[in-house]
Amino acid sequence: MESKIPSHDMMLPEGHSADFGQRFNELRKNNHLVDCSFRVDDAIFHCHKLILSAASPVFETMFYGALAEKQTVHIADIKQNVFECMLEYIYAGSIDFDGMTNIEELLELYYCAEKYMIDSLHKKCVNYFGKNIKPNNVLKILDIAYRMNLDDIIYSCMCVLRHFLSSGMSLSNIILESNHHLSKDCVDLILEDNYEVKDNIICLVRAWCITECEQNRLEISPDSMKTVLQDIELPDTLKDTIVGCSFTNFTPIAGDKSGWIPVQRIHYKAVRPLIIGDEMEFEASVSSNRFIVLKSLSINSRLLPQLTLSDVRQETYTEKLSVEISTKCSKTRQTIYQKEHVICDVAFNGSLQVSLTAQIVLFPDVVYLVRLRWDAASLGYEYPRSILSAYGKCKQLLVNFNENVCFQSSGSILNGIVCDLYK
Repeated sequence: MESKIPSHDMMLPEGHSADFGQRFNELRKNNHLVDCSFRVDDAIFHCHKLILSAASPVFETMFYGALAEKQTVHIADIKQNVFECMLEYIYAGSIDFDGMTNIEELLELYYCAEKYMIDSLHKKCVNYFGKNIKPNNVLKILDIAYRMNLDDIIYSCMCVLRHFLSSGMSLSNIILESNHHLSKDCVDLILEDNYEVKDNIICLVRAWCITECEQNRLEISPDSMKTVLQDIELPDTLKDTIVGCSFTNFTPIAGDKSGWIPVQRIHYKAVRPLIIGDEMEFEASVSSNRFIVLKSLSINSRLLPQLTLSDVRQETYTEKLSVEISTKCSKTRQTIYQKEHVICDVAFNGSLQVSLTAQIVLFPDVVYLVRLRWDAASLGYEYPRSILSAYGKCKQLLVNFNENVCFQSSGSILNGIVCDLYK
């Protein structure tokens, strides 16, 4: 009977298979039987023509075509570590996307797959981006992909971005916080696809204008914004809206799951209280470095009134005051919120949350004036005032507070605000 020579697979212990890809990769890493080389940056990669050609028709033409390369091939448009990742995939058939350090490298790997027509790697890259495009990276991926003409990635980003914008997101704070500045062409692409410009897209463009001013070392002002908007494909009336708008009543979507953010000022010392009658109103200004949704104002509640022997001690009272929030646009003052507030069961000598009846999106480059007014029914009541810090901070959110400069030593009853970052 004719005997059969067992294969390598048959000679391996049960449960194991021969990993030829890893064997080939070891040949490459050990420079064994190599017959071609590439110079990428300062590194030389030695490879095998046959293996590269089996993976890529571009390599096949490069090494076995009529004008076959016989010298070291110089690669100028791909970084060294990305080229190594592509070779790992060609030889071993696996790719560690999570091991790549940044978005630029991932997009460059996709570019490699396109350049060398490696279909399986191309599909893996598209699938990876499809699952990992999120609000905090979609604009950066879109911008880089647009500059590199990566059509499939552009399409994926635009689909996801359209969904985000239609759900009410503006991504404006992400633009302000990103170390990657969007190109004008990318902004035009977004506006072209989202031709129905709503408040959240106005915020997006407004945020881009702020970063464009910073990029060009321009003062953030209406005139500077008009300058950077000159070449953006939008009607002049809409550009005027973006420049002149200082708030929006656009209903914001829910923020991150941590909830509302209390931004509190630091207390330094107590000063003479605010006595209603001596003063019938209190005014302070508020500004922030981000687009925020303002939910409530945190103010001091009344001091416990002095009691006579016949008075019945009360632990709580009903607060009645008017809240007005306005902004100064050009030379006019525009009121954006004005409501009477009646708040029951307020504890004396404490803190009071005045919740707004409408959530307002405030812009980062605008100073807002907050005015509290009391009527004659509150005459004689006192509210504790303190010297407080000029800002409150929570992670990347910075909120500035300022009382009338002439009366700075009089202190403030505004302890802080409750807000959320506009998504």
